[in-house]
Amino acid sequence: MKISSCLIKSFRDLFNLDVLKVVLIVAVPLFVLFFGILYLFWNPIINISSVLISWVPFSVLQLNGAFFILFFVWFVLVLVSFAFVTALFSPLFLNKIKKGYYLYSVVAIGFFSLLYAVLLINNWDYVFEEVKKLLVLLPFDTVAKSVSAIVAVYIFYNFFILALFMIIFAFSRQFLEAIRELEYPDVEINVEDKFKFKRAILKDVLIFIGLFMLLFPLFFIPVINIAVQLFLWTKLYRDSFLYFVCNEYCSNEEFEELESQKFKTTFVAFLASLFNLLPVVNFFAPFFAVIMFFHCVMELKLEKQPQKP
Repeated sequence: MKISSCLIKSFRDLFNLDVLKVVLIVAVPLFVLFFGILYLFWNPIINISSVLISWVPFSVLQLNGAFFILFFVWFVLVLVSFAFVTALFSPLFLNKIKKGYYLYSVVAIGFFSLLYAVLLINNWDYVFEEVKKLLVLLPFDTVAKSVSAIVAVYIFYNFFILALFMIIFAFSRQFLEAIRELEYPDVEINVEDKFKFKRAILKDVLIFIGLFMLLFPLFFIPVINIAVQLFLWTKLYRDSFLYFVCNEYCSNEEFEELESQKFKTTFVAFLASLFNLLPVVNFFAPFFAVIMFFHCVMELKLEKQPQKP
């Protein structure tokens, strides 16, 4: 099973028109719903968030506030740069690559994300100290409320990703089967026993929520918070999507072989989890994950299938 091959095929399939329609139909209304809930119940949510951070020392709060502000600045810079370049050059060349517009969007956003991340990291000490000086000038109540707002949005974002992850199982079969018929028409599907994947997914969701609550204090430590978040998303994607895809396309032997390749399957889930950190592209993360696992299963089947003379 070659991860590079699975990755390339998954990128290509992610921009299939049918898959894009499913992504937009599912992700956009769900995002609007979560945004509406956050807007309607903003004050109670902020009050709860303020109680949670009231136990955090002020020095840690300042440090975390500075980190969150830098993350927000990075987020805005990526979106503004993408919008500026698209508006400036769209009359020249975007009308010529209509079919590749979505691929352009992901590549451009990925490029700007990496560019500004490198610039901020290279000037980290200077930028970080300047932001901390700004926070020192603010009274504690202002810093606390600012961080409370960021923490509230962050918690809701996690539950948005979790809800998107759960809904995807109702739509995945259709486009996975379409991809199979198009790209793997000769691959034999020999499913011996159905896995109890619904129970496994429910267990993984509960574990995700439990670990999220247990590890919540670590989200106030810069850098470690990103590592913890990626760990949670990776674990969720790896276990659930492996069971789901194998329920449809794997024999018991193939499932056990994939289970034994923990590093590869975990790395696949990790790559998909990185999508959650990119603005706009995060809508595609769970879809990208399930498509990657599907291609990994098909690659394994092709390796085992006898070659035609």
